[in-house]
Amino acid sequence: MAWSINASAFDWSNLNLFKKDEPLVVTVDDAFINVHNGAGTGYPIFHVVERGETITLLKMHTEWIKIQTERGVTGWINRNDMALTLSPDGSKPDFPDTKKADYLVDRFEFSAGYGDFDGAKSFDVNLGYRFTKNLSTEIRFAQNTGTYSDSRILAIGINHQPFPDWYVSPYIGIAAGEIATTPSTTLIKSEDRTDGLFQASIGAYVHITGRFFLRAELTNDYITTSNNSNEEVKEWKVGFSVFF
Repeated sequence: MAWSINASAFDWSNLNLFKKDEPLVVTVDDAFINVHNGAGTGYPIFHVVERGETITLLKMHTEWIKIQTERGVTGWINRNDMALTLSPDGSKPDFPDTKKADYLVDRFEFSAGYGDFDGAKSFDVNLGYRFTKNLSTEIRFAQNTGTYSDSRILAIGINHQPFPDWYVSPYIGIAAGEIATTPSTTLIKSEDRTDGLFQASIGAYVHITGRFFLRAELTNDYITTSNNSNEEVKEWKVGFSVFF
């Protein structure tokens, strides 16, 4: 049985995330609210909830919220209809930006960035997956172009984002993989080589709009070479991320 809480103090971004939360219950404060059988205006209205009825909010998708009535009827209402409801203490619920909340629910991330890898121009793309709202894994690919050599990095990492709902949200990460280096053809006695790679990163997401973010990162690369002369390289990058 769902229990109601104060909607004005409710952290909307935690609704229907990666852990189970108690549903939010509100009371209809208008003549009626239309209930659609899908999340969109194109879906037909098949039910209405009237003044004084309580509804349970189950989950959110874009501008639509899935609800369940006292009689067990489930359907979708528009987020704007939340202005026509009351929280248990009689106040109007205060809901944050749904587009930001959608980002908190989305599990996949694609990002692309440009920066500097020890003096070389660096372009990278990442594909990530979030296990929880704080913990994610990602595959990283980077192409570095320098004066004396080019290199490619392929790594898999784990990131921890302690405050995902902040406008500027910091994170830390570690990764491991390999770096393939191709020296310039003008160099004498140079050979291609592939070495092990460990990375430690610190960065931040800056919310732009909806699911789009600016992403900035500083990374310390530790390269384990076969000739026992290990290298340490610093890099930075700035780019954009989208969650879906």
